[in-house]
Amino acid sequence: MPTVTTREYTDPVEAGAAEPGWTDWRRLITPEVCEQYKRDGVVFLRQALHPQWLLLIELGLQRVLANAGQMKHKFFQGEEGEFTETIRNFEVTPEIQRLLYDSPIADMMSVLLGSERIWLYSDEFFVKEGAGRRTPWHQDMPYWPLEGEQIASMWISLDPLPREQCLETVPGSHRTTRYDGFSPKDVSVDPTLPYYGEDLPPLPDIEAERDKWTIAAFDIEPGDVILLHPGVLHGGGPTPAGGRRRALTVRCYGEDIVYAERPASRPTVPLTPGLSLQLKPGDPLRSPWYPPLRPLPEHQIVR
Repeated sequence: MPTVTTREYTDPVEAGAAEPGWTDWRRLITPEVCEQYKRDGVVFLRQALHPQWLLLIELGLQRVLANAGQMKHKFFQGEEGEFTETIRNFEVTPEIQRLLYDSPIADMMSVLLGSERIWLYSDEFFVKEGAGRRTPWHQDMPYWPLEGEQIASMWISLDPLPREQCLETVPGSHRTTRYDGFSPKDVSVDPTLPYYGEDLPPLPDIEAERDKWTIAAFDIEPGDVILLHPGVLHGGGPTPAGGRRRALTVRCYGEDIVYAERPASRPTVPLTPGLSLQLKPGDPLRSPWYPPLRPLPEHQIVR
């Protein structure tokens, strides 16, 4: 556990902070940002996405929520503070396809990760309407069937948020202990109860001991993005009555990511039937489940 006792984290880059309005991403993903990502596992970029890409995300979210065939999961289902999550929208949502093929998101990932080739691991919406409970602290890597360094998530909010309601992270925690995941069915009882309960240590109760951790959080405006490593401890702040937080997370990876087994006692996230029959541990993570984004696939090139 880190020995630091302050919860404040000062972003050493604050890329684009002096630029009002949208900033060309090529000016944002600097060598300093890439080094910060390796060190801290989290980078905050101001006004990295043009408003038209945000509109595309909003249209995609509207389609997803109206699509009765798209599975929607509930956190804290049936309890006060329930909120919605829906994953793997790319396959069934043309707006999300256009976002990931046409926007600079994959290009930003390519430079950040130092990989010319970029694949999509998954995309995920989180929707908190009204008083939504906080998303429990966790790391993503224990749930995902992969290993390697060239991987990142981009967290994009469609709504302005104060830092208390934003995504929160523990910088540098991707380089320390890997914990078990939380158990979704038990999270209301204890957010540290393990998902697998096998080899990994249980999650610490960060929320109960916030003063013992360095916590990064940011006041967010639409167009700002947070880039984070899936090994970083993170959670989402709650929203108040009358509040609203609609966020899209895009997870991409590069050439060094390989397939890795996880305990068979629980499914990996998102559930990917057949993957373990196609790949063995250490194989490059290549599967129709994970479409290539860069270089742009031939069928997406307009001539």
